[in-house]
Amino acid sequence: MKKTLLLQTALVAAAGLFVADIASAQVKAEPISVSLGGYMNQAFKIQDKGTNANATQQNEGDMTFGRPDTEIWFTIRAVMDNGLKVGGRVELEGATYSDQIDESYAWFEHDAYGRVDIGSTDRVSAKMNYFAPTAIPGIGTNSPNELTATRINPQMWYRNNGNDSQGINVYTASNRYFGSKVGKGLMLGASYVPDACEDDSVLGTVTNNADGAASGSLSNALSSCNQGSGSSPFGTKTSGNLRDLTQFAGNYIESFGQFDVALFASYTMTNIEQRGVSASGVTGNSFQPGVNGLSGYSLGTTVTYNVGDGSTVQLGGGFRSEEVAITRSTAGVVQIDREQAWTAGLRYLTDGTRPGSIGVGADWWTSKNPVGPNTSNNIAGADMDYYGLGLTYQLAAGILLYTGVGVVDYTDANQATSTGDYKQTFGTAGFRFDF
Repeated sequence: MKKTLLLQTALVAAAGLFVADIASAQVKAEPISVSLGGYMNQAFKIQDKGTNANATQQNEGDMTFGRPDTEIWFTIRAVMDNGLKVGGRVELEGATYSDQIDESYAWFEHDAYGRVDIGSTDRVSAKMNYFAPTAIPGIGTNSPNELTATRINPQMWYRNNGNDSQGINVYTASNRYFGSKVGKGLMLGASYVPDACEDDSVLGTVTNNADGAASGSLSNALSSCNQGSGSSPFGTKTSGNLRDLTQFAGNYIESFGQFDVALFASYTMTNIEQRGVSASGVTGNSFQPGVNGLSGYSLGTTVTYNVGDGSTVQLGGGFRSEEVAITRSTAGVVQIDREQAWTAGLRYLTDGTRPGSIGVGADWWTSKNPVGPNTSNNIAGADMDYYGLGLTYQLAAGILLYTGVGVVDYTDANQATSTGDYKQTFGTAGFRFDF
């Protein structure tokens, strides 16, 4: 998963999504090669947090390690005589998660025409966004991260985002359009995910009953991802995954005197497949119905003021509105509502990304009908707020130290199905290596 951090980067330095491949005066062919990269984020945390069902606050007075967030990237790249660039990337998790390979995809790019990503990667709305600058690394609103001091990420990504699924992204040229120079101007992107599988897209095959005998039924008669077994005759794809997800996104970057401005907008549409909730062999199964036509949009901006002595002031924010399935029952009842989220942030850097630079920032996020702290579902009538205050120090190129404090406040207005109000106050300190 791409960990977007607009932390220490002045907007002018992040002008293009694929800045490293901006056209040069003369194309030089390069043989295929593999390089290593990645990042490591480690942190301590201390917190006072609530539990479910409105229980008494639970103190964790001793400092504990946060969840590590580390990835090793294997990057493949070659350049043809005609200017076509081809490559790929495989991201290996640096800790034990549910998946050990995060993203795995190939790409084709030509500076004059654009770029195509094929495989398991994030969608265009996640790769092209500009929102509030992040105050505390690992807890920003631009993208969810494995490492976080909060129980729930205050995210601006779509809830139904299709990230890390097998799909295709298409972008316009990396040298952009309507800009004052290379790296400035407009870029457009689109994504399509036919079947939200990360690494397995196996078509239906004959499955077995619990006793091992062939049932004669296709494991994926209702789906096309992950063949079934005796204990799971319908495969995991009948768990209500996304289907036919389509996204469109665009951003525009330009400089106006001492100001660098980035604007972002996106639109998403998706279906959700039905979900099997009980099974006995291949008969007697009940399903929650599928949902079609869920849509959403998001808007964002980041503005950087270059003071002139190397220091910068970053100000940004955004809005997301997205249809989500609140309730799906085997009786056919479907409740659709909108999750809405707002974010804003401010950050000051004394010397950009150069060693010795100090950063001070604050960010805020609020949401209506968010995912609750004790469930994976959106909760109708709930509200959640996040406030963060962070301090960073650029020890050396690629080495960032940080500390911060924050508050998460969740209120569940639906007492009939309440998972409990929740409030967390935390402090964290850590470091991030980018290599």
